[in-house]
Amino acid sequence: MLNEYLTRGYLIFRNIIPATLLSDLRRQADIARDLAHELNGPQAQRIQPLEEFGGKIDLRPFRDYVELPALKVAIEELLGPGYTHGHVHIMGLLVEPLDHPWHCGWHRDGVVEVPIAARTDEVRDALDQFWNDLRVFNQVNCALYADSCTWYVPGSHLRSFDLPDEQQSTDDPRMRKPPQELSSVEAEIFYIEHCREMPGAVQVHLNAGDFMIYRNLAWHTGLYLPYRPRATIHDVVSHSDGGQITEAWRRAQKKARAALEKTREKP
Repeated sequence: MLNEYLTRGYLIFRNIIPATLLSDLRRQADIARDLAHELNGPQAQRIQPLEEFGGKIDLRPFRDYVELPALKVAIEELLGPGYTHGHVHIMGLLVEPLDHPWHCGWHRDGVVEVPIAARTDEVRDALDQFWNDLRVFNQVNCALYADSCTWYVPGSHLRSFDLPDEQQSTDDPRMRKPPQELSSVEAEIFYIEHCREMPGAVQVHLNAGDFMIYRNLAWHTGLYLPYRPRATIHDVVSHSDGGQITEAWRRAQKKARAALEKTREKP
């Protein structure tokens, strides 16, 4: 399974959440979904971090998920000691929009946080230092209801360079809000085609209780549909040593953005 994770970039632990815990999680997730739309509007796609909403939702099932022995064992057998799969203080819940389809755009995490114009050789060299370090860049989608929103390019996490037809689309305004001339059905088809146009992309299908861990430096995206209920725990698998690596990359990001702003300020 480790070989599968290292080569494809993602792995799914099927049916790892027991039915009783899944039921408890769903009850609180349904409350959290309504809360997300109440606080952030009908097109909200997530509520995060869950810990901030402990006064309105019961966090006990999410803490039980964090302590679930089967997941602890699976993660340790996959990656070794020192890794944790659940963190209520940063954990979010991905939910469906209510009014029209929504596409988050193709991207690589880490890289997407740096403007394209600021991705100098120095920035790429900084990222390459820990591109393949398993202590960072592991993300989680754990489905409480069946979820087929995620699209992924297997193997793309192994290279920091992009192929000619691989393009980030998170900045495209059509992803967040379809053009007015498109109906919801036309927008859905438009987004599906956008997913399929990425070379090598596959649609990931999770059943309720499935836990997906993936290298989020790979190309991935999400297509959210109003008629398909979604309540998916979104988190990271972190290592006790990962914080210093993350801070080093954040410093490199900050330096790159500052350099870009300085060039923009010149007359």
